[in-house]
Amino acid sequence: MQPKIITKGSLLITGLSGDGAKTAEVWNDFDRSYSARPFPKAEECGYEIRFHGGEKPAPRGKDVHVGFANENADTLEGFPCEVGPPFATVILPATEYAVFDVQVAKGYDSGNEAMDKWLADNSAQYRQFMLDGVAYVVECYGEKFKSGRDSDSIVEIWIPVYRSCQSCGMSLVAEMVFGKGSTENVFGKEKDGSPNRDYCYLCYIDGAFSTNDTMEEMIERCVPYTCASNPWPDEDTARREMQKFFPKLKRWAK
Repeated sequence: MQPKIITKGSLLITGLSGDGAKTAEVWNDFDRSYSARPFPKAEECGYEIRFHGGEKPAPRGKDVHVGFANENADTLEGFPCEVGPPFATVILPATEYAVFDVQVAKGYDSGNEAMDKWLADNSAQYRQFMLDGVAYVVECYGEKFKSGRDSDSIVEIWIPVYRSCQSCGMSLVAEMVFGKGSTENVFGKEKDGSPNRDYCYLCYIDGAFSTNDTMEEMIERCVPYTCASNPWPDEDTARREMQKFFPKLKRWAK
């Protein structure tokens, strides 16, 4: 199962939160509330955000949020108005998503093994993005989704991901850090000024690598920075871990 990679701006999903073990009930409550008090939605798709651990535990009893994309998604600055009770809005930052199609008739968990394998196989290029330390996925009920367990019914599972520089391993978080339209602040550049999404602005300049480092030299260059900003506690640990994953990066893969 190979996903398609899409880029989405900030999403404002307005709806209800609840217990992920009772998702059908949460959807029913939302449908009743929306019928009684509809709000402007950006599109016809329904969204389900499922929080499932990560660096922090998923919030107990609040590990699923269902609803519609609010049409005010492009007005985050000075967001004009909350829809108000009983609704709440979850703001998902701009990022890329690995999108998997899952057949409803086979069960929503049927693609989990393939999705986990893809994340593991592509860990050198993509890492799963977390929201305040909590991992999440987005289920999108769009045109391919049909009610019931129709054999042709498809739900899209969106896994939020961000890229790593394929030379030094630095996180390429683009808009999530620098703001909308700021890819030039994180991605390397080609000669024509266009961004190269494989490499960071330090490693790739004007269509070429900025240094002639070997992989071993690049690791030594990166060790002090990874220790200063985590995720490794000391230089020896950082060096050992980078020696494991650097050979998987595009620049150093053989």
